[in-house]
Amino acid sequence: MSKRAANVKRSINPLALTLTLVLVGCAVLVGVFGPRLRERASGAWTALSEVSDAARQIALRMEIEAIHRPLGATTPSRADLAALVRSSLANDWRPPDFTAEGFVPVLAGPALLPGSDSSLAILYEGSGELSDNYLALFVARDRGEFASFNEYGQIEPFSDKATIIEPDDPSDPRSGATLVFRPSDLLVVVRTRDVAALERVRSALGAP
Repeated sequence: MSKRAANVKRSINPLALTLTLVLVGCAVLVGVFGPRLRERASGAWTALSEVSDAARQIALRMEIEAIHRPLGATTPSRADLAALVRSSLANDWRPPDFTAEGFVPVLAGPALLPGSDSSLAILYEGSGELSDNYLALFVARDRGEFASFNEYGQIEPFSDKATIIEPDDPSDPRSGATLVFRPSDLLVVVRTRDVAALERVRSALGAP
């Protein structure tokens, strides 16, 4: 009896046992994570709220950098900004001139926004009565990755005929605010310290 048991024990194929355990493990993983994978696959769009949150954080960092930049530091011209858009986004869209609205560009460079493989940021500094204000403009390549919610709470691709203006705190007129619109195949996000500044530059932006 003991000899037969020993023979049975030696007859177990280690490779077969390993494969069996792997298959069982995979079945468990699919059972646990399958719904989450399907949920992630169906959520291919990036919500504009995620983009706005990222833009807010980047804008704050750029403002700090601008405050501490050396006196006489070189600032980008409109030609520099247009060249940056062409080289980064392969697009001929020209960032607007906000001089008449009281803002001049002081910083520009690549930025990392959710949902886009290529984006950039431009920081404008206020002058005159706007000397304590900043405006951050973000431009991202958009191939239909971004989505917003309609009046029924349904998520849908962000339309190139829409403009969203949203204050951080609707109860505070001095609250920071975000404007989002879509010219051609780009997504443009603008951050300012209040809604009034957004309304001031909306026409120059060409936002619908």
